[in-house]
Amino acid sequence: MIMFAKLYRAWQQFCNFGKPLNYVKHPFLYGSVIIFFFSCQHDHTNDSEKKYGAPKAVITSQPDEEKKIKGPLAYAPDIPKTPEGDTVDVKFDVTHQLFQVSKTVSYTAWMFGGSVPGPVLKIRQGQTIRFSMTDRSNDTMKSMTMQVNMMPMPHSIDFHAAMVNPEDKYGSINPGETIHFMWTANYPGVFMYHCGTPMVLMHMIYGMIGMVIVEPRDGYPGKVDHEFAIVQNEYYFKQQGATYLPDTTLALKKTPSFVTFNGKVGQYIINPLKVKAGERIRLYLLNAGPNNATNFHVIGTILDKVWLDGNPKNELVGMQSAYLGPASGAIIEFVIPEKGEYTFVDHSFADATMGAMGIIKAE
Repeated sequence: MIMFAKLYRAWQQFCNFGKPLNYVKHPFLYGSVIIFFFSCQHDHTNDSEKKYGAPKAVITSQPDEEKKIKGPLAYAPDIPKTPEGDTVDVKFDVTHQLFQVSKTVSYTAWMFGGSVPGPVLKIRQGQTIRFSMTDRSNDTMKSMTMQVNMMPMPHSIDFHAAMVNPEDKYGSINPGETIHFMWTANYPGVFMYHCGTPMVLMHMIYGMIGMVIVEPRDGYPGKVDHEFAIVQNEYYFKQQGATYLPDTTLALKKTPSFVTFNGKVGQYIINPLKVKAGERIRLYLLNAGPNNATNFHVIGTILDKVWLDGNPKNELVGMQSAYLGPASGAIIEFVIPEKGEYTFVDHSFADATMGAMGIIKAE
């Protein structure tokens, strides 16, 4: 800012002999000042600190004997602790299991780590992840009635936080196979992961979505009293008797049946997120889509900070809402001003009516 001010004054004197600069007469110089100012804000992170690519992925024909998830993982709205060390081992598998969206709606979901959305992964910028995943769709479907699109099938995973060859690392594995690969978190932020096996849209509406939080090397600035993870997603169902099936025809038309926070309709209306009045809250927010944008809003307060894609360098201040397209993330901070119930919604109220609504209860 000091350099900008000095340059601005110097150009004022040069162009107009000390008088205020006439932007109409000198549009080129005005534009140059703006370009110079924003170029000074560029992230000059040393590229030598980044790691591009990784060793070739390995696919084995045998499932991993360990079926439990492994690594800095938690199920939203909980946030896992950031691990120590340069290398982090992470493991979760693919299963096909019954999942309850609401009291009256259940379906056989395709899941990462046994849940929709999949577990939240939290790591630090610069850490390398050694990831493994087994396709267990052949195990979990043995005792279930086979329906359309419910047979065991190939799956994959695509980490938006990674910089690797997708043909290698994000390739599909068959039921019973295990994939192992590495990737490095070069940038901080809130990122998505999802299945990348065609038809990608079908795999995503079956539930194959999740969040990755990459904390900056020195941590996020400022202190907060509570942290929560919120993943918004859409369901597209057709009913067949007493059962529900995801419907790609509805998904292609972008007409969802339900829109949820963390996979279940209105769950935070029944069980609000609990805080105390005056506390500062940090939400890690991901719009997993797969199709529609969200306009996240907390009724009764202002979003003090909005870090687009979860990167503190992308800061907006004093926002009434955070607008996120599909596969976009953010970190938002706000203060709960006094005791009461504060409803958070997708302010596209059609989505709120379809389930994207919850409560933060301040005591």
